[in-house]
Amino acid sequence: MGSDWYRLHPAVQARFLHEPKVSEPILYEGVMEKVHCSKAGWLFAQATRLIGNPLAPHRGRNVPMQVHLIKRPGQSGVYWQRSYFFDKTPFVVTSAKRENARHQLCEYVGFGFGMRLRTYARNGALHFVSERFFWEIAGVQIPLPHWLSPGRTHVSHTDLGHGTFRFTIAMDHALLGRTFYQTGVFHKAS
Repeated sequence: MGSDWYRLHPAVQARFLHEPKVSEPILYEGVMEKVHCSKAGWLFAQATRLIGNPLAPHRGRNVPMQVHLIKRPGQSGVYWQRSYFFDKTPFVVTSAKRENARHQLCEYVGFGFGMRLRTYARNGALHFVSERFFWEIAGVQIPLPHWLSPGRTHVSHTDLGHGTFRFTIAMDHALLGRTFYQTGVFHKAS
């Protein structure tokens, strides 16, 4: 992220500097004010169940949520386990953020599938934007056609003060429009 790191709000810097330890996960709790999935998004979510449920095929408002940041023994990166409580049974999405062999930040969702991310700061907020979706085999990333992805992904992490932050994700497909949108407010659990 280079010099953009210094453009982040200090609370955002502090959250991303603090990584979990193997025996000490970090827990964030909050409420997704809006969870939207288009019809095309729902189809992408069903198709990706084969690689580990990376997309939530649901819609809702004021959905309670927990996010566990986990460090696994012998594994690089940080695992993000997101639990949506649409009803009594949580819907769980897990991904891992880590660098690839070229020191590029990637988010992996299962069976080698993932997306390469570009990060930047704007108005103190941290932004992640997908550059390319891929399938990685033996350390080699095979680019996937853009039309096979759920769309350009843009995630933002904005500090709101008093220990809270807004998390927003939007996925926009070039042909199918917005496939996913979620936004909510979170805090670190004590």
